[in-house]
Amino acid sequence: MLTFNNYNLFKFLAINCSQMTQSTPKSSRFEQVFYNTGVGIMVVDKDRVLIEVNPKFCEMLDFTKEELLGKNAEIIHLSTEMYKEFGEKAFNLVRNNKTVNLDWPCKRKNGQTIWCRISGDPVIGADEVLWTVIDITQRVSSQKKIEDLTNKLSKYLSPQVYQSIFSGKQNVKIEAYRKKLTVFFSDIKGFTEITDRLEPEVLSSLLNSYLNEMSKIALKYGGTIDKFIGDAILIFFGDPESKGDKEDAKACVLMALEMRERMKHLRKLWEDQGISNPLDIRIGINTGFCNVGNFGSEDRLDYTIIGGEVNLASRLESSAEIGQILISHETNALIKKDIICEKKEEINVKGIAHKIQTYQVIGTNKSLPIKNIILNEEYDGFNLEVNLNISDKHQVVASLEKVLKQLKNQG
Repeated sequence: MLTFNNYNLFKFLAINCSQMTQSTPKSSRFEQVFYNTGVGIMVVDKDRVLIEVNPKFCEMLDFTKEELLGKNAEIIHLSTEMYKEFGEKAFNLVRNNKTVNLDWPCKRKNGQTIWCRISGDPVIGADEVLWTVIDITQRVSSQKKIEDLTNKLSKYLSPQVYQSIFSGKQNVKIEAYRKKLTVFFSDIKGFTEITDRLEPEVLSSLLNSYLNEMSKIALKYGGTIDKFIGDAILIFFGDPESKGDKEDAKACVLMALEMRERMKHLRKLWEDQGISNPLDIRIGINTGFCNVGNFGSEDRLDYTIIGGEVNLASRLESSAEIGQILISHETNALIKKDIICEKKEEINVKGIAHKIQTYQVIGTNKSLPIKNIILNEEYDGFNLEVNLNISDKHQVVASLEKVLKQLKNQG
């Protein structure tokens, strides 16, 4: 059997196809290539009627030469729509002297699909197009199996981690880095109490619907979902991708606000299912330096975060009231220009000697009316907090004017 480099074969055929009917040494050489090559070949006229096919092409599609010649090329396409699409994507380009290479599904005589690498070029000196066809069904099938397996495995990793691994940015080995992250913890208050009263199937459905909704919101804001621990969720911002400390913290808090809002809809759905307990979430958020990376053994790795700042986020969550988003001073300092927070009491946290200043997230400046605004301004030697939820606006203005007058009198 004659063998040619694919490109050289392609150009040789396109140049010599029009001489096939002539009895010359050159045409004889062409016929040897045409009929003995391991590549399928078909030639169509301007109306896409098959005017010549070689044995390899007939073998691939399980047709006889007589069954193909004189027929429209639609006979090898999966549908009329696919035939028309191929004409737009390939045939018309080739007739305008453009070389085309594409992977395309074709139809065998028995209706079975066969994937082909199809290359086309206009026949020199004739209003015809020559196509070379290579069966790539096995390769496409193998690629699909790999893609299916990869997609299944990706469900066990956060999308950001999965992408960094498969793009080569992340090494799959035991290593960790120190990074400034914003860490989010949440759980469903009252969930433990209903576990003994619900059937396992109902409980699983409830939990999965909750985690699914929260995951969608987390991915929307770019959070890296670390793990689910029953009804608890651990998410962090700042790795493997970061938009900067402030933007990471802001995205995390905005995510928390949307999750809290989404819970209103979920509670209504659960009530309709007969779950009468007033389930709601509580959330803790902290910003600080953590160790992030692959932890575990050579055989089993877990991409996660550890450190005191992670523990603090967890303690804030457990200290939060129902429906409350409780954040640390560090997180508040990064978001206070964009998100309204109310300063709360200091709390004692297990494992930390000093008290922790906490803040309750109220909402964004755009989402709240004037009457629900809490004003904060703080720097060395100055601390101002005005809570218009509980203070009279005119009284506040009068007090500020009084202080301003006193400052002016200080000279």
